[in-house]
Amino acid sequence: MAIESHQARFLRCIGEPTRLRIIKLLSQGEKCVGDICQAVGKDQPLVSHHLRALRECGIVSARQETQKVYYQLADQGLASLVMLSGDIVTRLAPCQPEEACCEGEEILDSMNHDDGAGI
Repeated sequence: MAIESHQARFLRCIGEPTRLRIIKLLSQGEKCVGDICQAVGKDQPLVSHHLRALRECGIVSARQETQKVYYQLADQGLASLVMLSGDIVTRLAPCQPEEACCEGEEILDSMNHDDGAGI
């Protein structure tokens, strides 16, 4: 798989508002699930779902201490990436909510995987 495919999967994984908030929060250091829920203002089942996805993608790591699970970023470069992307979005203001700039990406992706039989 080309590096661009890996990058696209990685960016899709972190490209969700709650996951971005979690990454920003964990850039300040290790946190338990309860603290993450409180900080992002979401219920525990939803936060746990996002944490599981981030963990499966290798973005966060977890450790258990007694009955609490603590999460931390797997690489501090992730915090820099999220902060940099926030700066870029502020400067460029891409993808305005009223625009459909990325809708239909699934169609484009399937066209990229076409076997050429229809050509």
